[in-house]
Amino acid sequence: MLVETMRMDVASNNLANVDTAGFQRQTAHIYATPQRPVLRVHQGQSRMLGALGTGALVEGSHTSFMPGTLRQTDNPLDVALVGAGFFAITTPEGPRYTRDGRFTVNPSGLLATLDGNLVRGENGPIYVGEGPVSITDTGQVMVGGQVVDKLLIVEFNDRNGLVRRGTNLFEATPEAGDAFRYRAVLAPGMIELANVNVVREMVNLINIQRAYEANQKVVQAFDETLGKIINEV
Repeated sequence: MLVETMRMDVASNNLANVDTAGFQRQTAHIYATPQRPVLRVHQGQSRMLGALGTGALVEGSHTSFMPGTLRQTDNPLDVALVGAGFFAITTPEGPRYTRDGRFTVNPSGLLATLDGNLVRGENGPIYVGEGPVSITDTGQVMVGGQVVDKLLIVEFNDRNGLVRRGTNLFEATPEAGDAFRYRAVLAPGMIELANVNVVREMVNLINIQRAYEANQKVVQAFDETLGKIINEV
């Protein structure tokens, strides 16, 4: 029942972020606990009857990095990744990575995310000032028709080594390997929507609820059996 409760939390979080640009769907990691042998002991003799499962537990979650659908916004500071790759972001906690390409210009004239973190270019922070900004399909940042820098797009040897750090950001652990530059194709004036299928998540929620109720009935049946043993036997 605890496992189904945690699965419900993960599925609900997926549905809550269905309109979040660049959100990556999650699934819970469920592990079976070790089985125990069941023995029949009679007159000093024991006989193996089989094995009994001792339950399951949730340990972490898995992120699906399947690309989401693209939506056109015509905002010159919006850009979506087509296929693999991550935008490199600088935060107070260190380097982070995201697929959310909704950018803006901060008061200092630097290209930033909607949360105020700086977007990294191949030469560091990208200064665009107050001029008209545009981004090409190769990641070049143009100001007044002049190239000022190029978005730093990276990829990892093992994406499973990326850990969520909130607000659509990922942190690279040693298991992910070092980030390397990736020649990605970008879609200017578009954003990548969450890779969450609403219908599938709703069906998943129904299955989770049914599994929870089934386990609840098992607990009630054991409780009633124990009650009869105490009262009648």
